[in-house]
Amino acid sequence: MFMRLTGALALVACIAGCAHPITISPDIAKVERPADQQPIAKNVGYYIAADLRSKSVTTPGGGGDSVTYAPYKDLEPSFYKMLGNVFKDVRQLKSLDDAKAAGAPPLQYIITPEITTNSSSPSPFTWPPTRFDITLVCKVTDLSGNLVSTATVNGQGLAEFDEFKHDFPLSGKRAALDALLKMQDALLQSKELRRD
Repeated sequence: MFMRLTGALALVACIAGCAHPITISPDIAKVERPADQQPIAKNVGYYIAADLRSKSVTTPGGGGDSVTYAPYKDLEPSFYKMLGNVFKDVRQLKSLDDAKAAGAPPLQYIITPEITTNSSSPSPFTWPPTRFDITLVCKVTDLSGNLVSTATVNGQGLAEFDEFKHDFPLSGKRAALDALLKMQDALLQSKELRRD
């Protein structure tokens, strides 16, 4: 009976696959503002709730396996740099109540990001995902909580075996960079954010 139960549990484990931990932080050096774009002369704060910063997400990989990562934690350093490319000054807020007491110079906007992800791979033999998708939403409000603007972008990253065999989360890193650069462009082009 014990051997039968052990065998059944092993079979379930094989079918369920493994969740491989990865980090999808993009190359921060590639998060640059185009030379022909001028930053927006506004001071902003961004807010990521503590539970989101530590939140772990699991999405499919190949071979019946999956990958686990922390999207907010992984993207935050590059997200901060991206906002620094777009605005005059950027500060991290520990809570939304900190916005009015964030010090000098005063803030004009509060930016709250939302990140959703998905991944996949048709490979029955390797676990790293060959495709990664990231949807990044930035809600921009004034200090009274009134919505000023919302920008939504979709980042995609592809990687084949010859590329990711030495960098397993490559498709995720590419999707993150794609999403951040698209968001940077969306914010820089926003007429609402440049309004006095």
